[in-house]
Amino acid sequence: GGHRARPRMAKGTPTRPGAQADQLRLLVAGDKSHCGKSTVSLGLLASLLDLGFAPSELAYIKPATQCVSTTLTAKFCESTGIDYVHVGPVVFYRNFTREFLDGKHGTPAELVARCVSAVEAIAVGKRALVIDGVGYPTVGSIVGCSSVDIALACRARVLLVGKSGVGDAVDSFNLCAAVFEQRGVPILGAVFNKLPLTGAYSLERCGEYVRKYFASRRPTQRVYGLIPSTDSLAAVAGEETCGFSFSHPNPQNHVIRVEPMSAADREAVAQISALFAQHVDVPSVIADARAAAGASDVAIARASALELLSAEPSTLVRQPAALVWVVLTALAAHAIHMLLAVGKAFGVGGGGAKR
Repeated sequence: GGHRARPRMAKGTPTRPGAQADQLRLLVAGDKSHCGKSTVSLGLLASLLDLGFAPSELAYIKPATQCVSTTLTAKFCESTGIDYVHVGPVVFYRNFTREFLDGKHGTPAELVARCVSAVEAIAVGKRALVIDGVGYPTVGSIVGCSSVDIALACRARVLLVGKSGVGDAVDSFNLCAAVFEQRGVPILGAVFNKLPLTGAYSLERCGEYVRKYFASRRPTQRVYGLIPSTDSLAAVAGEETCGFSFSHPNPQNHVIRVEPMSAADREAVAQISALFAQHVDVPSVIADARAAAGASDVAIARASALELLSAEPSTLVRQPAALVWVVLTALAAHAIHMLLAVGKAFGVGGGGAKR
């Protein structure tokens, strides 16, 4: 026991992306590796269980990764019966990018397609899917398979994990958000991580000013919470340090072992769950993700339009009807997106997030 090379799949065949209209898809992104993405993913899953979601209704996946180590998030999913894939189909092992540029590993579209296939397979029959991003938002952009590409292709809404402080926290959020927003991927807001409880940069003092900034400059996005720095979370971060791989594990002859949770693991999970219950407004994350459901389709339409508009003139001549359809769809979807944003700004369907 305690190991699984593949997730337990729900019955049925994978449906097309976005076919399950009420399914929540959250991609957790951050400004660097080890900023707390996997820990926030764990906290979200634990909170969803606390809110009444059944383990069989949840799934966790890290479709592209730099690591092949077992994480606490994988152990938690294994122990609770949540379907998971913590080492996905794309592993950025050493020299991967050089090999890609030498013509190996296929095209960017093929790499993204592998990730989408894995996401769609595990998403069947689920009410909520947590997608764990890789590194900072543009990790993988050299091969066309970054967290931005995956969020766009999988129609996921994005929750950013931010850092401590005020200026640095906001500036880093804006830098990361800009990469997603440039591609039309909807950003719900952020959870800021690892803040001290005392001092000039305490959670309370920083939270006041970070929320003040969001209220005035980013009213359609939210600060869902600020998580204090604790010894238990520091220990989890140490455990989740990347176990680097020189090649992608072959699922036919390589089992990625997920050991049962130890007493220390269970204590860490309990503390993470308690921190989320106290400091993170997960119900508002859910409400805002549902309210923004149409925005992910906006991103697809925008991206399709931009790809056609940037194509060679001969391509446009060959498919003028497609061009007209995509542009009109993008314009209509953009109008819907603006209406959703205005409604969220005035608290319509926004879940009443804590300010």
